[in-house]
Amino acid sequence: MLDREKAEKHRQRTLAMLAILDTAPEREFEAIVSAARRIFRCKTSYISLIDVDRQWFKARQGFAPQEVPRECSICATAVDQARSIVVSDLQADPYFSALPDIRNAPELHFFVTLPLLGPELDGQRVPIGTLCVIDDKAQNPEPGQLRELGDLAHLVEVLFQTRFAERLAQNQIRDQATLSRKLERRQRQFELAEKMANIGSWRLDLVTQEVDWSHQTQVIHGISGAPHDNLGHALEYFPPKDRQSINQAVETCIATGESYDLEVDLIDAQGMKRRVRAMGMPERVDGKPVALIGVIQDVTERHIMLQKLHQRAFTDELTGLANRARLNQYLDDSIIGARKRGRRLAAAIIDLDRFKQANDRFGHEAGDDVLRFMADRLRHGTCSAHLSARLGGDEFVVVIEESDLLDDLPGTLHALLEELRYEVGSGDDRVIVTATIGAAWLTREIDNRSMLLRFADYALYTAKEKGRGTAAIFDGSHAPVWTGDPSDIRLVS
Repeated sequence: MLDREKAEKHRQRTLAMLAILDTAPEREFEAIVSAARRIFRCKTSYISLIDVDRQWFKARQGFAPQEVPRECSICATAVDQARSIVVSDLQADPYFSALPDIRNAPELHFFVTLPLLGPELDGQRVPIGTLCVIDDKAQNPEPGQLRELGDLAHLVEVLFQTRFAERLAQNQIRDQATLSRKLERRQRQFELAEKMANIGSWRLDLVTQEVDWSHQTQVIHGISGAPHDNLGHALEYFPPKDRQSINQAVETCIATGESYDLEVDLIDAQGMKRRVRAMGMPERVDGKPVALIGVIQDVTERHIMLQKLHQRAFTDELTGLANRARLNQYLDDSIIGARKRGRRLAAAIIDLDRFKQANDRFGHEAGDDVLRFMADRLRHGTCSAHLSARLGGDEFVVVIEESDLLDDLPGTLHALLEELRYEVGSGDDRVIVTATIGAAWLTREIDNRSMLLRFADYALYTAKEKGRGTAAIFDGSHAPVWTGDPSDIRLVS
């Protein structure tokens, strides 16, 4: 970990490489800020970057300044200390309420800021900014809300990484025409995904149960010339599960006056599935509810955009397999699930033999073909029903959970060894790429992701000592203390 002075220099270098400070607004950042604001229904949200002497805002809602001095910024503290700051009420907090800047801003109460890591530079990543939400009322955030905000923060980091990769590509790729087409296509995808549809309004008469729709509400439902409908028919546009949620929200709103704000699926008159945000509240006359009024917004493109960004964040670009981040998430969840249900689980690390030789002799394009072939065999072969991930380089991991494969784990690994063979070149000028595998069981002693992968890696090392194209299984019962006893490793050739 870098000390504070080195971290500051690294942060400023990262910002310079990104060339993001003082740039124009970009829709992808604006969409994420808008989503963060909706999670907490708060007045202010922003994405900020910490410069030498200022906090500059890349995207913001409910906040006027383009920048503020760094010295009075809580977000700068979060970046300097590389930690999240969650305060239910700044004015009641013993530490923050004593700060002059907080005392002079009595409208500030709820405050959450999450540090945003910049792209890797010289093997190090440091926080360069924050994703922050603020409200003028105190809140006690739910764990689920904080997780959603964390997911959005990760998406911002993916955008930073994408921007960084694009800048490197601009400096390195000779074929500028191909690069230009790629960048234009990506920009069009972002614009299409973030484009917001029109918002329509509606009114439900509680006496007649008749619904009046504005023109834009009709457009969202895929109809025209039908400004009136009844409640029962209007609800039929929603799939059964979402119809139940909407109907319950409407009934609660009528009975208690509680407004609602839901995001659900809708099937329009042409059979097209849309994602919509539906809001409703009572209309009162002399204190009595006479109608419900509300709006409906088509958020399909924003929903699709967030799904694509989430998918990109967890997928290896070259092979289409899960990446390291997705593997870590999946393995942690699978270990918890296996413990609760009393199920077995094993992890296998796969290292390709002679890959570097093939890559050096026949070029990177041939090397990429090898990696794609191996990924395809993992995706469609013996372990097709299990999560396969690329760790990086020529290393892969398979999480094996199916009972039939675990009953004969040596046989499973042997089948993988048979499948993971690829010949590059022909005749005397050829290289046969094979695989070496190390596997480890989840046991009472080997009970977390780090240990499971560590002992699988040790089994891989042992297999490589025996020779290429072999496999080894670590099934010792005394972990994590490793004595080097070869009886704990079972070789499979």
